[in-house]
Amino acid sequence: MQTLDSFQGNGEKEKKRSSNLLFYTIQSFLSFAQNLSFQFLPIYAKKLGADAIQMGLLTATQNVFSTFFSPFWGKRSDNYGRKVFMLLGGFIATFSAILMTVVNTPSQVIITVGINAFGLSILIPAWQGAIADYTTGKTRGGFMGRLVGISYVFVTIALTVYALTSPYIGISELSQYRLIIGLSALNFGMIVIASWFLIDIRTPSREKTNEGIFSPLNDPIFRRFLQVILVWWFFMSLAWSYFPTVISEVAMASPAQVAWIGIIATIVQAIASYRLADYIDIVGARKSMTYGFLTFSVVPFVFAFAKEWWHIIPAQIIAGIGIGFGFTAMQTYILNIAGEEKAGSYMGTYNIFWGIVTFIGSLLGGVVLSWLENYLGELEKALTFALIFITVCRIFTNIIMVKYLPEPPVHD
Repeated sequence: MQTLDSFQGNGEKEKKRSSNLLFYTIQSFLSFAQNLSFQFLPIYAKKLGADAIQMGLLTATQNVFSTFFSPFWGKRSDNYGRKVFMLLGGFIATFSAILMTVVNTPSQVIITVGINAFGLSILIPAWQGAIADYTTGKTRGGFMGRLVGISYVFVTIALTVYALTSPYIGISELSQYRLIIGLSALNFGMIVIASWFLIDIRTPSREKTNEGIFSPLNDPIFRRFLQVILVWWFFMSLAWSYFPTVISEVAMASPAQVAWIGIIATIVQAIASYRLADYIDIVGARKSMTYGFLTFSVVPFVFAFAKEWWHIIPAQIIAGIGIGFGFTAMQTYILNIAGEEKAGSYMGTYNIFWGIVTFIGSLLGGVVLSWLENYLGELEKALTFALIFITVCRIFTNIIMVKYLPEPPVHD
């Protein structure tokens, strides 16, 4: 016969499974919706006639608006709970993604991207804070790896369905991009619905403090981390507007082919996140992050010589390992520094500096490419020279990371 204790134990296990399922569900919808920005949206803007500077401005706007207000909203989620801000941010992201499906000029795309990114500046810190509340330092890396890995499986399945069906639905190429953006809007809407079921695990503290949005900078480990990682992000962001330009203008990929490129990436990301997750806890977040980020040095070199859409697949495989392993380790690294009580604040402060630095890098990258194209008289040649230069810069910044990134504490 089962005792009362065994019934209670089973109840706790069932509650835990239910909570895991909710977290996996929200992360899956979020991963698909955010895939819009990495894969399809820049090419959509290019198809609407965006030039090199507008492509750089698109990425820059996306980065700065998704992060500039992030410390404020992160702190509010620490004080008032995660759920209300996930609902608010999800609603704004949904509305703006719907608007993206009806715009007709690059400028309109940039405006709607700014609105969407503002919604994410509310949603993301609250969501990351909820993950921090739900996990502990010793097992956080494994949980986050599995969380991201399962979400990438969902993205892979969804993109596969799109890639197999979109060429046969009888709509224009531009309309096929509008369709995938509409599906992203649907996923943002599902985040809003799922967030209604989220229960704030810890009791929020509504006490007013004298700490400002930059108070995490008083932490010397976090400050050193920012100094190192922001140099790395600057050189990363220089190439962000180049990649969709190569896919669209050099490789001339169709919407379905863009989807297949994304599918390869998400498959590798899913495997890397899920299979390598426990190594983050074994070898530590710092080493895991540096190992994962080394892969990004190779990506611009592959793009520099890509002529067909399938030439880009090796870069997606390499980047998939870095995203699946390195980015998961970086999130774990920041949360380990912050602890549960200040997770939203630390992520918010990190995000605002990330947004400023990548805004500058993305915009500068667009300006440099425009100048190179005018100087050399050929876009493809300008892309090759710029991407080789960025490869060298990324190798240099990875060496800096290996040598100077500090070891974070682990909060239980």
